[in-house]
Amino acid sequence: MSELLLEVGCEELPASFVRRAYTDLLANVTAQLKEANVLGEGEGVAMGTPRRLVISLPDLKLRQDDTTKEVRGPGINSAYGPDGAPTTALLGFCRGQGVDSSEVRKGDEHVWITKQIPGKPTAQILKEALPKAIRELTFDKTMRWGHARMKFARPIRWLLASFGGLAVDFEIEGVSSGLLSRGHRFYSPEPFEVKTFAELKEALRERKVELDPATRRQRIMDEATQVAHGTPELTEDLVEENTFLTEWPTAIEGQFKIGFMELPAAVLVTAMAKHERMFPVRDQHGALTNNFVFIRNSGEDESVRRGSEWVLNARFNDAKFFHDEDSIHNLDYFLEQTSGIAFHEKLGSVRQQADRLSKLAEWIAINTGAQGREVEFARTAGLYAKADLSSGLVSELSSLQGVVGGAYARK
Repeated sequence: MSELLLEVGCEELPASFVRRAYTDLLANVTAQLKEANVLGEGEGVAMGTPRRLVISLPDLKLRQDDTTKEVRGPGINSAYGPDGAPTTALLGFCRGQGVDSSEVRKGDEHVWITKQIPGKPTAQILKEALPKAIRELTFDKTMRWGHARMKFARPIRWLLASFGGLAVDFEIEGVSSGLLSRGHRFYSPEPFEVKTFAELKEALRERKVELDPATRRQRIMDEATQVAHGTPELTEDLVEENTFLTEWPTAIEGQFKIGFMELPAAVLVTAMAKHERMFPVRDQHGALTNNFVFIRNSGEDESVRRGSEWVLNARFNDAKFFHDEDSIHNLDYFLEQTSGIAFHEKLGSVRQQADRLSKLAEWIAINTGAQGREVEFARTAGLYAKADLSSGLVSELSSLQGVVGGAYARK
């Protein structure tokens, strides 16, 4: 039994692509090797970072088992002459199968042979299976690069393929496989040689790359909690995204200008978390503070902190401009402005849609047992539900449509 190690090195993949990509790569390779009957009992491992997809299968057979196959030949009457001697038909069949006529068995109507089929070396199988498995990966968005015809999420830059410590030779779009990997893009970009999965993990850590997503994830949560002056808002989606945005995550805390705290909390959280991939920080009472935690992949703490603060303050400055402009008007103004926003060519404007929503909400309220002011509340909610689409703040942060309208309505 020998170990297979495969690493596909590429330009930085979108964070949402990585986990599915290395999972699918392991599934593709495993399926082909299972069909070839060279899989052992050891369980495969798949890991990845933005720059690499890595799989390991620890127990592959060195070659396929030899097999036998029953092959039917010509009919008995065609196989032998009146004197019982083999005919040219039988002799031609034997030559084609690589056997002697003495190995032929007579059946009821045909002659048969038992053909010995020697198994292929696993290394030979891998030369075809690995590039096929890589090419079969699918992504939500793909690209071509250079003169390549292949579609992939990002350009492939290196291929590491080792079986039993020896290179598995193949080529994809001008990139030849070998035993070389690469470290962190900025900290340790030089190529280095490895032959096993254990060697690769250790060598990458020495070169500022943590291959295991679970370890990166835990480091992000631990460090974010340690550096924050308060409680960081470690949502599942944002932790997952930062896990696959970084190869060597390091948490730093920054602050934005206190004046931006006048903005609605939803604006602050969305700008930090969704747009800048930063973790908001709350105080002991659960209120937002002007602190945030950012996960860097490279650089020096202080320079990255200053850069993160500059970017976030600029984002909030834009949001505050639109918020202040919007504050001049009330929700009725924004509702009428939706007359200039097309809902559908055959269904009119968003303003016309608002009237339909209002009537529909009122009808549903009445027919579900609402009484008195509840019916009026439903009608009003339907009327103003889309009003904030014409506001400046929603034009800046479109994911907050509805939330912004609620904040303006409360004012």
